[in-house]
Amino acid sequence: MLTVEKAVLKILLTFAILSVICCAFWQLRWLTSASEAAILFAITGGVIAIDFAWTFLRKSIRNRT
Repeated sequence: MLTVEKAVLKILLTFAILSVICCAFWQLRWLTSASEAAILFAITGGVIAIDFAWTFLRKSIRNRT
């Protein structure tokens, strides 16, 4: 499998796990609105984007030397 395909599968798995966690938190009444769940997904998406950017920068700097 290509590296990109592995990355996409990891991202989808991450969001699937987060969905299960959000459902559990909703049942426990730890989440009280859909906006709280949306915030969790937005934070996760931001962390993934920062991770990709950091990896890209590291690889580009490493290839320069």
